[in-house]
Amino acid sequence: MDTYFETWMEWRERETSVSRKTIKENRFMWNSLLKDNDITLIPLKELTAKDLIIYFRNITKGRQMTRKRFNDLKSIMNGILYLAVENDIIERNCLRDINYKQFSYKSENTRITPYSEKERLQIINHLGNDFYSLAIKLDFYLILRIGELKGLRWDDISGDSLHVQRFVDDRNEIIDDIKGHTGEGKRYMPLTPMAKEILVQIQRLNPDSEYIFIRNGQPLATVTFNRRLKKCCEELGIEYRSSHKLRFSTASIMYKNGMEDTELQKLLGHTSLTMTHHYLRNITSQEETASKIRAILD
Repeated sequence: MDTYFETWMEWRERETSVSRKTIKENRFMWNSLLKDNDITLIPLKELTAKDLIIYFRNITKGRQMTRKRFNDLKSIMNGILYLAVENDIIERNCLRDINYKQFSYKSENTRITPYSEKERLQIINHLGNDFYSLAIKLDFYLILRIGELKGLRWDDISGDSLHVQRFVDDRNEIIDDIKGHTGEGKRYMPLTPMAKEILVQIQRLNPDSEYIFIRNGQPLATVTFNRRLKKCCEELGIEYRSSHKLRFSTASIMYKNGMEDTELQKLLGHTSLTMTHHYLRNITSQEETASKIRAILD
């Protein structure tokens, strides 16, 4: 695998739509855990499931690695071995012959706390009317990925709805498709009167572009978007969560207020309800929960 890693990386950049961010993360993982490791120095034709089991047992011994980190590492090895199968270097990917339930992983805190209804309103009311503040406000009225927000065009708006059908990737390239390349990804998003008012304000600031959030040929910058959001949170004394958490937050708030999970699935552009339920985090505060318990049990 040691010599085939670069071949796999070049193949992915050339033949797949993998993002630059993922490529960077994979290289970091390779350099930190796999490069020059004994397991990657075994010739591919001689590598066995037993070799991999011994390696996996060693790195997971004492629960020193989280399941996510383990899966990220395995994903790299999996990609290399599948390409080796495709190129007739080996006959079978031996990772498929391993029972992964035998390994123990370090526990991790996967709890994602979205913005509450109160925090959402505080942020919206505190922000000004500059380009980035309006972008944040609008995102709190939609359920979009940041790349989808950047890819919106004025002609995507039709009456009280918005057609989500493209995104801007991390290379700032406009992709006429939706992340994941699924039919469910392209969808219509209802526009509230407040969302429409925010769009009117944005158009005054960006009247000459066919894209809502592309000015002078440059898309909205995620870093600047998050920096502006963080500054607002600091001024309000609210815990900062990045742009991606806005999507979590809006979906969770809508679910809490009665929207069905199947409706949210369509708005989020998910292929399954399992994916949607990942977003529907409980945003009820501890005080609210305690109050409900007292009301029920006392």
